Amino acid sequence: MLILGIDTSSDICSVGVNNKGKFIGEINIKLKRRHSERLLPIIKRLLFETGLKLNDLDGIVVTNGPGSFTGLRIGLSTVQAFKMVLDIPVYSISTLEYMAFVLSQYYGNSILVPTIDARNQRVYTAVFKDDNSKEFLKRLKEDQAIKIYDMKELIKDYNQKTILFGSGVDNNNKFFNEFKDDKTKIVKNIQNYGGFNLSLLGYKYLKNGITSNFEELTPKYLKKPQARINWEKKYL
Repeated sequence: MLILGIDTSSDICSVGVNNKGKFIGEINIKLKRRHSERLLPIIKRLLFETGLKLNDLDGIVVTNGPGSFTGLRIGLSTVQAFKMVLDIPVYSISTLEYMAFVLSQYYGNSILVPTIDARNQRVYTAVFKDDNSKEFLKRLKEDQAIKIYDMKELIKDYNQKTILFGSGVDNNNKFFNEFKDDKTKIVKNIQNYGGFNLSLLGYKYLKNGITSNFEELTPKYLKKPQARINWEKKYL
């Protein structure tokens, strides 16, 4: 079962492919705002280097947010097109769950709290639990956009090892340094979560028959675009 993973939720475009959970290949490259012109050539290159063709794929997984508004639209619209042309199962997954899945490989039996910087002292975040006994992480809190000052309230009731990480932590370093205690660990400066890891998470879902229909391949932004927020502050 060959699964392609596509993440365009950040400046780094990540694509990866696995066969029944085994590594085949991945490409991760910082594009900033060039996803629209580079995503398809990167996928084509990955398939060429791994000796695969688009028609060989059995499924695709793609991140649906939160993250870059433009990047998410490009990634999801690309997968919509692949789904129509190839007629294969696809699954769209939270960027935050993808991040937590990667950290669970290093910090098992933990509470995992991914963060993405949402600017203006806000973060996108969620809470997951990994107890080493099940195939999927247990979601404890839904994806949400909150003020960084509300993070302590979000995790206060979890009395086990808690891992906070992501760009929300990195870009608000001074605030999150106050979280350090015996049960809370701050993991900083994770540069990339890897296209293979996303494809591996997608494999776990698709092999269990968990898929997304065409209408579900839409971005989950969690907040309005910053340009819209700035306009409302000025004119409303």
